[in-house]
Amino acid sequence: MKRIIASCLIAFTLSACGWHIRGSVELPKQLSNLYISATDSKGLLITELRQLLKTNRVSLAENATDANYSLNISEETKDRHTAGVGGDELSSAYEITLKANYEIYLKNNSQPIKGTAISVRNFNYNTAAINSATQEELLLDQEMRRDLAQQILRRLSSVVANPPSDNKATKK
Repeated sequence: MKRIIASCLIAFTLSACGWHIRGSVELPKQLSNLYISATDSKGLLITELRQLLKTNRVSLAENATDANYSLNISEETKDRHTAGVGGDELSSAYEITLKANYEIYLKNNSQPIKGTAISVRNFNYNTAAINSATQEELLLDQEMRRDLAQQILRRLSSVVANPPSDNKATKK
């Protein structure tokens, strides 16, 4: 009995403090269907977006006319440059920047809402363990795409909750 009470107490405490699962995005109920397009329709970012939307029970429309909202990922770029050099004059750390430009279209608004999502990470590169450094970079890429997808969905959520008037489409 004490375990049940303790478990309930912990659950209530965690729910009351605003704690939530890392990376979870709460989307408004008005966002029931969405059309997604991208220059790379099979890319990793759009796949991550689809998974997050599926998790939030948002149905994806087959074409833009069937949806109240449309999201277009117009460009995704990755940049990697040296952030540190070791004593052997080889790169010992890199900075990776992943950037995605997107546009949100509302069915009743002619102007798109443009935005950019950016994620930056640094990682140490060990030339003695190239395989592990490569794996670390792949994991960072995956984490950064998830971060970009969450940024885009938070912006979409904001637009859905507070739609701009036709003459006030904003840039971010």
